[in-house]
Amino acid sequence: MNQSEWKDRDIEDLIKNLPQIKDDRTSQSILARMERQKKKRQASYKQFIPAVAALAAIFIMVLLAPTVLNQLTETSMEKSESSTADSSGSSKDKVEMAPEKKESDISPESSENQKVAGMEENQKENNKLTMSEDLQESKERLSLYEEDIKGKEFYNFGLVSPDAVPIPVSVVENQKAEDWLTRHEKIAGRLPETDWGLEDYLPLNGDVSFDKNKVIFTLRSDHSYSGSSAVEYAFYHSLQYSFQHKGLEEVVLRNHDGSVPKFSSAGEFSKIDLNEKVNNAYYLYSSNGKDRFLVPDNIDRGGVKESIAAMKSAETGLFQSVIPKDINFNVSERDGIVTISFLNELDLSSLNEQTAQEMIEGILLTSRSSGYENARFENIKPESWNGFDFTGPIKTPISPNKKSLVN
Repeated sequence: MNQSEWKDRDIEDLIKNLPQIKDDRTSQSILARMERQKKKRQASYKQFIPAVAALAAIFIMVLLAPTVLNQLTETSMEKSESSTADSSGSSKDKVEMAPEKKESDISPESSENQKVAGMEENQKENNKLTMSEDLQESKERLSLYEEDIKGKEFYNFGLVSPDAVPIPVSVVENQKAEDWLTRHEKIAGRLPETDWGLEDYLPLNGDVSFDKNKVIFTLRSDHSYSGSSAVEYAFYHSLQYSFQHKGLEEVVLRNHDGSVPKFSSAGEFSKIDLNEKVNNAYYLYSSNGKDRFLVPDNIDRGGVKESIAAMKSAETGLFQSVIPKDINFNVSERDGIVTISFLNELDLSSLNEQTAQEMIEGILLTSRSSGYENARFENIKPESWNGFDFTGPIKTPISPNKKSLVN
């Protein structure tokens, strides 16, 4: 029905037709219900107040905590300064209270004792400085350098690992009265090869002699250096490493009857070239995870640039690269010096010390295998590190893996 059609009588009729509302509750029951609801509201209000109060307290503590801590710190510092001042003041008082000694009161003997004590103190201080300097310079290098053999003799050996990897090792000792070859054979029998995680390989099963600038190696009939390419490879390089770096030309092999030895895989071979310009790349090798060696790959790369570039990745799973993957460089040659220039400045202190040492000496050894006696590093810091002076050319090592023997 539209609003315009509403009439008062119609409205009255509608109201009359509405159902009658009855409330059967008594006044007592209504009053009791109201009392219960009132008690519930009061109980809820009482529970709400402590929660609000706790939250407010936490909020206030968070706001006031920095201020309180600052006040406590300032108070503590003031107490500390006060205590220091008091202590200083009392010390000054004590000093002022002490009677001054006149120069005439000091006996000549006392004066002399003071001078001696002062000299001893200075000497102790100088000794400490010297010890500190020695400790800084005492970092042992991994390879054999010219300064290591001044007034001494060195001996090279070709050891062999359980993986049939030939490993060059150098030993330095004071010069002995006996000849070099006799001493070489004695040291070969003393090398703790198994302690280094290697095979008990030396001394070799044969007789050694010299003929001018050649080594004559006579194989015994019961030798075990034939049978597989790995065994023959290890034997070949064991002889090569043992007589390199001594100015010798070659190792001549023969049987006792003077014939040329024959090997099952290599066939006949009569000599081993000791030429030191072999363009090999050096890698890291460890057979036991503890003793680490820098070893050449015995692959002629053709030149120093190619050899150093090859160091970035090892071609066999037995070797590891000594150059971290994120380090890049250029290699150039000029006036008999090979230069390694890092593309981004290399901070050696940012590397693990062992990693840095193996990288620097690995590059130097690789440069030496290509005939370079000097190498230069550019864009590297610090300028002086572990005995290396990077401000100028660095002498390359004579041979790798310097070892010391206990007499």
